Amino acid sequence: MEFHRRLPELYPHRPQARDWLADRAARVEQARFNATLQIGYLIVGVRAAGLAAGPMAGFDVAGVQREFFPDGRHEVLLLLNLGHSGPAAPRERLPRLDTGEVIRTLDD
Repeated sequence: MEFHRRLPELYPHRPQARDWLADRAARVEQARFNATLQIGYLIVGVRAAGLAAGPMAGFDVAGVQREFFPDGRHEVLLLLNLGHSGPAAPRERLPRLDTGEVIRTLDD
């Protein structure tokens, strides 16, 4: 959760970015937003590589935090199962909304 300390070297065109995230609550919000995006990319990449990805919520976050990140430097968002599905695991794909129901094109 102290990622902002490295921003001057990782984001050199905005050295003041570190100061934007001096407040821990702001840092947590930004970190969760960015991590959520990265989790999505990871899942897409894993599935594109032919593996199964099973994101899980509803677990004992505090317990996982204590076990794997006791120093408090990281926060747990979800668990992700990765690997090959067993023979009984695959199901039919769930229904999807039609493209026209979820995408709107804005004309000039």
